[in-house]
Amino acid sequence: MLRAILISLLVWCFSTSLFSQSAFAQNVSGERFERADITVTVAKDGSLSIREELDYIKARGTDKRGIFIELPSKVREGAITYKRAYKLTLATRNGVAENITNMSDSGTIIWRLGRSDILLNDTLQRYVIEYNSDDWIVRYDDLDEVRWNVWGEYSPMPVKNLTGRIILPDGATAKQVAAYTGRFGSKDNDLTLRAEGNVIHFSANRTLQAREGATVAVGVEKGVFDPLSAKELKARWWRANGALLAMGLISPGILLFYFFNWSKVGRDPVKPPVFARYEAPENYSAAAAHRISMKALHGDTALIATLLGLAIKGRLKIDVAKTETVLTLLSRSDHKGDLNQEEVVLFSQMFKNRNEDIILRKKTPNNQFHAATNQFDAHVNKAYSTAYRKVNFGYVIAGVVLTIVGLIAVMSNFHTPSTELFWILVGSVVLINIIFMFLMPAPTKKGAQITSEIEGFKLYLETAEKLRLNAADIGTDQVPPMTKERYESYLPYAVALGVEKPWTKHFEKTLPIDAKDYRPRHYNHYRGGSYGSRGIGSMQKDMIKALSSGVASARPVQTSSSGGSSSGRRFSGGGGFSGGGGGGGGRGSW
Repeated sequence: MLRAILISLLVWCFSTSLFSQSAFAQNVSGERFERADITVTVAKDGSLSIREELDYIKARGTDKRGIFIELPSKVREGAITYKRAYKLTLATRNGVAENITNMSDSGTIIWRLGRSDILLNDTLQRYVIEYNSDDWIVRYDDLDEVRWNVWGEYSPMPVKNLTGRIILPDGATAKQVAAYTGRFGSKDNDLTLRAEGNVIHFSANRTLQAREGATVAVGVEKGVFDPLSAKELKARWWRANGALLAMGLISPGILLFYFFNWSKVGRDPVKPPVFARYEAPENYSAAAAHRISMKALHGDTALIATLLGLAIKGRLKIDVAKTETVLTLLSRSDHKGDLNQEEVVLFSQMFKNRNEDIILRKKTPNNQFHAATNQFDAHVNKAYSTAYRKVNFGYVIAGVVLTIVGLIAVMSNFHTPSTELFWILVGSVVLINIIFMFLMPAPTKKGAQITSEIEGFKLYLETAEKLRLNAADIGTDQVPPMTKERYESYLPYAVALGVEKPWTKHFEKTLPIDAKDYRPRHYNHYRGGSYGSRGIGSMQKDMIKALSSGVASARPVQTSSSGGSSSGRRFSGGGGFSGGGGGGGGRGSW
């Protein structure tokens, strides 16, 4: 019996010893701040002197060179964000002056203590840091408040024992005291507070884990701290209201800039009246009509209209199968009529140094055909752009630059208010730029004249049947009679101007027998047979669809890449929660 008791006792002692050693080893090997003692001394002018005593223990087996102190340089007080500065006056490790590297950026001030060529040993390292900062008093109507993050919620390691004190000016006593601990925004309180005259002591009731902070707020009677000077009051007024005032000047300023220049170069000339025209504008191709009327090349419409024109004039034949579209070069005996300038450019580029068929297969790029279409687009854009429409893009660029410069000046020199009026003004400036991007371009006199003619011809193509029935009502000559040749010659224009359906429907209604038997030599579809039962509208739709698909398939495969994005943290203060004061930031190692 005695032997069993002794054995059990020995086993328990051995197990307890192993557990204690394991727990001790785990505790010792973990990186942490063993102790942090923070003293915040508040002067009557509101400036602070901070002393931090930090006992740091690195994890065993890791290479560490020192610690860093991170402090926010932008702090929000109510609705205003202020810039803050700090002056480091002392930095020691184990009583010896330590090397300091400043790694500050626009949102934080970072002091890195230590040297890259010297590693810390595994023993406790005691750091002492002292620094000063300007006025940190939050002034309310009934009291003034000091609110300080005595431990930063962005510290990447725990602090086991946090203690400290806030020392008010001589003779001052705390009217209100509050404390908050935990992650940013937490309203928990794990600090013990004790006031002794003008000193408020605090100590954490537990280990603060990584990313947990502590904030202490002390309110005192009015009159303890010096009132703000007239200069500071004026500066604060400008910080609070300067952005709104500046935007109130920038918004109408940008509007006046645009309006003055639009009046000078962006007003449209008097546009001739639009009435139905029964002939295409002389010396203007279907592609030209599309580019001028649309003010740009929209998709492949102009290209398809030009291909269709080449086919109708007997230069090539369009053969459509299930998986490919073939453009076959025809002999001179099949040619009908002369080519316009755009047809010459496209035809010569397509069959440059070659006489074989052009095959456009699905999902199979055709580099030569794609290069030809690029040359065609470039020609059309160059021939029918500035002579017909002034872009005036320089004025738009100037307006955008002035807007960006103005916004940057406002954001960097003044507090950005959260009032709706401010953001309405910002939105109005952006909207002004967008509106004048469309208003600033204007047609030339030549462009206005030919645009009127193109619109009149388009009116005829889409309302030909109605015009034929009501020609006398509109005071025009007799509408030219419809023929198969007339239908084909104007079909490319109808496609270019987006009215091929009513133009084809007019052909079907005016010449129903010819339309039923219509089977163009320039087009062959894999379905075969007559289109009489389905209508030539269906045939034209299939042909345009086949050309669109073939043109799209000819383009090289586009690849895209995406890069990673990075996001930064910007400190934002407030009251009534952990992290809602000045100071703080983070304490870590490197």
